[in-house]
Amino acid sequence: MKDYDQQKWVKLYKMAILGLERAKLAGRIDDALSEIATRIEKLRDLPGLHDAEIDAIDNAHRMLRLLESEEARFAADEKLRAIDKALRQVRSITTQD
Repeated sequence: MKDYDQQKWVKLYKMAILGLERAKLAGRIDDALSEIATRIEKLRDLPGLHDAEIDAIDNAHRMLRLLESEEARFAADEKLRAIDKALRQVRSITTQD
């Protein structure tokens, strides 16, 4: 176990990565990013080397940003599918008249 495994940002990062409920994913990503920012601020005030944790934070931040962009793309695709479905329903109603 790494010495930073018990930090709150690690728990939130894992929840964001492992989160299966799409509705909660965006919130979990935001929570993890916020806690990462908080931890970075604390590390600035702590003496000593924290290279391993800083590397882990950097990797987690990149992955969260990737997840964030994938989530946005998924949401846009879902929106387009919903619009397409609504248009088909409207067209089917108008052709029945």
